This record gives sequence, C-alpha cells and structure tokens, in this order.
Amino acid sequence: MMLATVEHHGVVSTTLTTFVSLLAFATVVGVFAKLVKVPYTIALVLAGLTVAILGAAPGSVVITQELIIVLLLPPLLFQAGLHLDIDLLQKKAVPVVILAIPGVLLSMVLVAAAVRPFIGDHAWLPALLFGAMLAPTDPISVLATLKAAKAPHRLRTLIEGESLFNDGTGVVLFLILVAAVFTTTGHSDPLSIVDGLMQFIKVAGLGVVFGLGFGLIAFWILRRLNDHVLENAITIVLAWGSFIVAEQNGASGVISVVVAGLIIGNYGTKLAMSDQTVQTINTFWESIDFIINSIVFLLIGFELQDIGGLSTLLQPEVLLAIAATFIAIMVARAIMVYPTALTIGKNWPKGWKHVVFWSGLKGSIPLALVLGLPGGELKQTLVPIAFGVVLVSLLLQGLTIGPLIRYMGVTSDDQ
Repeated sequence: MMLATVEHHGVVSTTLTTFVSLLAFATVVGVFAKLVKVPYTIALVLAGLTVAILGAAPGSVVITQELIIVLLLPPLLFQAGLHLDIDLLQKKAVPVVILAIPGVLLSMVLVAAAVRPFIGDHAWLPALLFGAMLAPTDPISVLATLKAAKAPHRLRTLIEGESLFNDGTGVVLFLILVAAVFTTTGHSDPLSIVDGLMQFIKVAGLGVVFGLGFGLIAFWILRRLNDHVLENAITIVLAWGSFIVAEQNGASGVISVVVAGLIIGNYGTKLAMSDQTVQTINTFWESIDFIINSIVFLLIGFELQDIGGLSTLLQPEVLLAIAATFIAIMVARAIMVYPTALTIGKNWPKGWKHVVFWSGLKGSIPLALVLGLPGGELKQTLVPIAFGVVLVSLLLQGLTIGPLIRYMGVTSDDQ
C-alpha cells in the first residue's frame, strides 16, 4: 500500500485516514489556487514545501518504489496521451522528435556534468540517472496559460507533444539507469553506452508493440459497447494493465501507456464512443490527473521532512547543486530549441521559439521518479536537489510564461 502503517482506529486504518487527509488537503490547495488564479502545480509545490517546513507529515509513512512507478506514473502518462491530437502532432513531428530524443539526451548529460561534483562518490551513473530523472517536462501550467491567451493550437500541440514524448524517453532512460546503478557492484561491468542504447531501443520498441496491441484491442471492444461507465472502466484497465503487462515482458510500460492513450484519445473517442462517454472519460481522467499530481507534490514534502526539511534545502551545497542543475537544463534547452527554430521551424510565427524555450517546466514526473528511488544515501542526496529545481522552474518559468506570451504577441487565431 501507499502509506504503510500498523495502527487502526476502529474500522478505519491510519493508512486510509492519511490518504483521505491528503485528498482533502489537496482539494483545499486546489480551491485556493483557483481563487487567487495561480496554476495549481505552483500551489502544490508550495504546499509540499509547507508540509516539510511545518513537519506536518504523519509518522510511520513508507513510500515504496512500487507505489510511485506502478500506481502513480501510468495515469499521468495515459491522461497526457489521451488529449494529444495525432493529426496536428504529425505536422510538428520533426521538432517534437528532436526535442524529445536528442534534447533529452543532451539535457541528461549536461545535468549529469553539473550535479556530479555534489554526489558523494562523483560517479557518472548516478549523475546520469539524475539527468534522466529531470528530463521530463510538465506542460500543465504553460498550456493553461496558452489556452487563456488564445495562442495558436499548433503551438500548444508542439509543446504538449514534446512533453509527452520526452516524458516517455526520460522515464525509459531513468528505469534503465536505475537498474544499472542499483545492480552494478564492484565485480560487475558498468553499463556501456552501446549496451544502454541497445536496451533503450529494445524496451521502447517492444513498448510501442504492446501499446498498439492493447490500444487496438480496447478500441475493438469499445466500438461494440454503448455504456459510458463500462467504457470508462476499460480505459482504467488499459492504463494500468498495458503498463504492468509490458513491464513483465521486458518492454517499456511507459511507452506502452503513452501509445495506448494516443490510440484511445484520437480514435476511440472519435470512432467508438458516444458524446456522453467522451465527456465521462475526460472528466474522470482530469480528476485522476489532479489527484495524482497532488499526492506526488505532498509526498515529496513528506520525504523532505524526513531528511531535514527546509534546513536541508537551504544548505549551501544543495543550493549550489540546484543552481548548477537549473542552468544546465536551460543551456541544454537553448542549444536544442533555437537551432531547431532556425532550421526546421523557420516558418514559425514570431515569438514561438522563445515561448517553446521557456515552456520546459519541471513538475510532477521528476518528483515521482526521485520518490521512486530505492531508499539510501543517493535518494537522500537527490530529493532536495530535485525538489529545489522543480520549485525554481515552476516559480520562475510558471509565473513569467504568461507575461512572455503577451510580450511576444503569441495571441492569435489558430494558424
């Protein structure tokens, strides 16, 4: 279970009480964010920090790797795939692929170089693991701002498509490196670049196959039903089932979930579902996305509290690591975005390249990944750095993306 405790209060366990308390607190934060018109991801990261500062996390909470990777990650990725327009994505496929694969690799390497001096044994593998962990972006705050500003739908698709696919690339690299870091011993050979590349191609390729297979099976079933509750249940089974079965068979559960989500979102909703079913599914998965994001940000607050809270976050070495990591991320993004804009995106309207550059916010997935690390010294070192980078990213980029959009004039009808 997510929160493992042994205490009970009548028929209500401490686990259940804590879980319901998390949801209640997240709802309060969400209401507050709406009232003050702040993106809820920013409100949540501040709420997580508040939990750590106040020491409000309940005792005896155990955050397991299985919880984060298997329970919380699939719905985040499925929901993202569900709402991405494949037709528009195809028109922006080249810049999306450039940002999602070479961009992720470059970011991983530069972040690794920046954070390596702050890791105990100065080893490359843990540093690369951290780089892969911070590769996924979180477009939620940006997309909400772009939508409110009536920015072109093509720009929103480019940013969302890049985010979805760099999530997939980053998480696959993360899982490969987790296995390498935590299974490599002094008597075994470290993971080579060639081995890592071949493993990535294998698990990603198989993930596409599993995602296509499960997505098409679900699509076939959905076409023969007209029951919005049952059809919604099928998408729930698909999100977690495609992940679990793919992982159990040596494939990437992450890629499988993304592909399955794309199939249901683009073909299932248009060719196999009634309007009532589409509305039910969209509402359900938006609610799940809010709940999962909330839980992740609050759990990182629990983890911060366990390793010293604000005093740990404000240690000079941690602050230096946060600054070095954030600068490395921005340098990597600039190296990928601006040459791409000058070549592939030379017909982009004015201001697009700056908005795309500034839109690479970090959010719940990097935090979910750092929480999913096995317990130990490495996790204790990386948790405050990861949280600090996400905090800086959401506050600095998240609060300034709106003024940037208005300043660049990226507010026009669909183009």
